Amino acid sequence: MIPATKTLAITLIISASFTLTNACTWVKIPPEAEQVVLLPADRVNQCHRVGQINSSVRANLIGSIARNADKVRNELDNLARQQALQMGANTIVRQSIVNGKGTYIAYGCP
Repeated sequence: MIPATKTLAITLIISASFTLTNACTWVKIPPEAEQVVLLPADRVNQCHRVGQINSSVRANLIGSIARNADKVRNELDNLARQQALQMGANTIVRQSIVNGKGTYIAYGCP
């Protein structure tokens, strides 16, 4: 049997790990990718479609413990910005985000 102080210490370490992991944003983007804008579909009428982007990140920390939805969305958006930049696009439109997987359309806009 594990003494109570060891159990408490293990519980605190695990809790701190979840807190720190959930607070981190794991996807960093270069400054030039930050210039790629995210717009709603009704704002790209004057743009030309460059292609489709699929990105994915971990949606759960461990097992079924979900990560913060805003952080997951931001990371997916950042990955899509990087891919758009590589495709020569300057704008993305988010199509969907489901279980840590994002689908975007990349556009070249004036």
